[in-house]
Amino acid sequence: MEILKNPHFDFLGKARYFIAASLILIGAGVAYMATHGIRYGVEFSGGTELIVKFKTTPRVDRIRQALESVAPGAIIQTYGSPSSNQVLIRVAGGQEIEGELDATAKRVLDTLAASYSDNPVLESSSEIVGPVVGAELRTKAIQLTAWGLFFQLIYIAWRFKGAKWGAAATVAVLHDVLVTLALLAFVGYDITLNVIAALLTLVGYSVNDTIVIFDRARENLRQKRKESLRKILNDSVNQTLTRTLISNGTTFLSVLGLYLFGGEVLRGFGFAMTVGIVVGTYSTVYIASPLVVWLDSLKRNSRPTAKAAL
Repeated sequence: MEILKNPHFDFLGKARYFIAASLILIGAGVAYMATHGIRYGVEFSGGTELIVKFKTTPRVDRIRQALESVAPGAIIQTYGSPSSNQVLIRVAGGQEIEGELDATAKRVLDTLAASYSDNPVLESSSEIVGPVVGAELRTKAIQLTAWGLFFQLIYIAWRFKGAKWGAAATVAVLHDVLVTLALLAFVGYDITLNVIAALLTLVGYSVNDTIVIFDRARENLRQKRKESLRKILNDSVNQTLTRTLISNGTTFLSVLGLYLFGGEVLRGFGFAMTVGIVVGTYSTVYIASPLVVWLDSLKRNSRPTAKAAL
């Protein structure tokens, strides 16, 4: 199946415009997060987590409306099987002390008793996530992402017998993470464990897309030794274009459905995945491939200087 037969687009010829657009977007995102801060979920900022059991099937929209005044931005989702009539409520607590976090749970239950009295609470349990635990989770999330990028760089550099391939793929993936974080910040989604899971999924998905093009370029390098690396990479992108459109297009439709119909709880995850699939496809063509050519030219230009110095 071929969507485009024998395409000959000059992707790398226009790469500088897309690279400039990416740098502007990442710079704007970093500036926005530096001035407005990053919105963390309860898992990272600390807060209160309640599991509440109602008499009959609870309506999440009614609960969210009832708690809007006392717990704005609370994460509310069904918990367990539908027949259990349980709801999970996460309320961010910032840097509050433990006693105040206990008071948050009481305030939520009192509000539900007053504003949602037609469906009384039968049982409830609460758990406090302190700021120290939240800070530790943030550190571990950053370390996990950094180690993933590092080992990815080492493996691709070894597998393709060249540091430029590993460096280009890693920079492209880092680009995807930064752009997705920037768009999450602009739209106003909290950074939760679900969003971190989406970002780590994108790290693997994006590098897989990049490796497909790099692998085709490696085959073409063996067959067309006299052609420039730039032309070979551009041809490789065109040769794999149909595969990219089909595989990434179907994945995009799946995660778009998750974003549109997955409910409030999965909205941040679905948004990160939807944006990440688009950005990951774009970065493979306009970030990773041009970067390989640029790094190769740097290496070639440095050789005469090294010989002259000897």
